[in-house]
Amino acid sequence: MGLLNLPSPTLSAIDGWLSPFLPPAARLLVWAALGAVLSMEIYRLLSPQSRIVQIKRSFEEMRRRVADFDGEFEDVWPDMRRMISLALRRIMLVFPATIAASLPLLVVIVWISTQYGATYPPANAPVAVSVPGGFEGRWVGADAGTPHARVMDRDGRSVADIAVLEPVPIIHKRLWWNALIGNPAGYLDDALPFDQIDIALPRRQILSFGPMWLRGWEVTFFAAMIAFALIYKSARRIT
Repeated sequence: MGLLNLPSPTLSAIDGWLSPFLPPAARLLVWAALGAVLSMEIYRLLSPQSRIVQIKRSFEEMRRRVADFDGEFEDVWPDMRRMISLALRRIMLVFPATIAASLPLLVVIVWISTQYGATYPPANAPVAVSVPGGFEGRWVGADAGTPHARVMDRDGRSVADIAVLEPVPIIHKRLWWNALIGNPAGYLDDALPFDQIDIALPRRQILSFGPMWLRGWEVTFFAAMIAFALIYKSARRIT
């Protein structure tokens, strides 16, 4: 597991508890709402709201003065410089809180991308397995035990059997960023002569209507998350 994957077992347990009561789309709305509210509250608590309000008011005053000015550019330049300074100060004030507030959303997104992303295919369904370097891949489904991808060389000799413990479409050798975001399906052995395998697992469909790009978890989750965040921001008067 990577650092951002540590809460995943807890999130999966909660999601499993909700599954008898809510369909997948409704559970995504719950996670979007929780992620948005938690992130906005962290931002509110860590950001200097009163100072941000003051800077915002000063910026609006300078903006009106510049908009109403009718004269030479050199005469309005001090007000424009003041506007730029206020904008940069506001960015610096909110930047640490914004980074901290994004962490809960990152945790949820990393977990959802596995929980609601790909799924195992039906029994005997063909699944393409691509392996770079001239190797051939073949999917062996759960009817023969644990699902795995069999990799063979050009002569048809078996090179490796890669167990696919979770429905993840890409399995690769461990990289530095896996310390933050791990691969729940595990990693390839460093001694193998290829770096990754791509498995064309079917995407899990959250919605039963619309084009294929609409049916996955991404549109439902991100649209709901943005809506919940804006509503909560307005209700709590967060600047």
